[in-house]
Amino acid sequence: MRMSQLSEEKASAVVAAWNAALPRDQLTEERFREAMLGDANYEPDGMLVAEGDDGSVLGFSACVLRRTVEGKDGGGRDREFGRAFLKGFFVIGGEQGEAAADALLTAAENYAAAAAKDLMRVTEYSSHYVYPGMDVHYERLCDILSRRGYRDIGTIEDVGVDLQGRELPSLLESARRRTGPAVEVLTWQPDLLPAMRDFVAESDEPQWFPVGWEKGFSQPRERALVLRRAGEIVGWAQYWPGRPRAGFGPTLVLERERGKGYGTLLLLECMARARDGGAQYMEAGWANTGFYTRNGWYIVRRYAVFTKGLRPAAR
Repeated sequence: MRMSQLSEEKASAVVAAWNAALPRDQLTEERFREAMLGDANYEPDGMLVAEGDDGSVLGFSACVLRRTVEGKDGGGRDREFGRAFLKGFFVIGGEQGEAAADALLTAAENYAAAAAKDLMRVTEYSSHYVYPGMDVHYERLCDILSRRGYRDIGTIEDVGVDLQGRELPSLLESARRRTGPAVEVLTWQPDLLPAMRDFVAESDEPQWFPVGWEKGFSQPRERALVLRRAGEIVGWAQYWPGRPRAGFGPTLVLERERGKGYGTLLLLECMARARDGGAQYMEAGWANTGFYTRNGWYIVRRYAVFTKGLRPAAR
């Protein structure tokens, strides 16, 4: 077995092995390259391929970290600075796969420790992520992580909803009555940018609004909505039109304004617009599950979040 850095030349073979090992996370080569090599925090030593003597791919690990609090992606937080993230990991079956897992995880942990990171997290990495944690259906990979000293510390869920047959007009009307006539639902326009800056500053969510976020809001955006009350933006949401499947998120309501029905109004408005555009089903990843299930959504996928303490090199 030999280890090497991920390269453009190896990407095709790694994607084929990834798709065989992770059937619930199928990727195209374009998507794989974007998520791995296109990550602003990508470093060659963090993304490794294990190969057999015949050149076949035995496994892959993608470890990323931020050298500054913000990171090159601008999305880091103080509380995450001590973490490295294993954003991608798989091995084939059998003894070769077990050996590859040991080699890949050891290399990833050493890389993180050399950067003075205290924890390896699988994954909770928000920039160019493929999945937010390890799908619980990948029992063998979860077992490998557990045997290597990783602890299962939490659950992340994806949720979905059937849009057909739902009484969205009446639900929307009820949500609007609750929030009152002073609250406006607006499709994003660039003239909202001054109020949006205040919203972003108060929300403190750099994973959604990294350094330079204004560039992405310089043009009208049909799929981005805001809630405005008395000139102040108090809520924001994005949705992703599609046929037959649409996506929702991220979404955010200022903490001091929660509990007033603003999040539900944004959600229902996006659901209605997606259905008007031809969607029959909508999905949201990395979800605040309770909020969605209260609005008729259901869990469609579950991930385990693993973590392991490291012994960092001297700071």
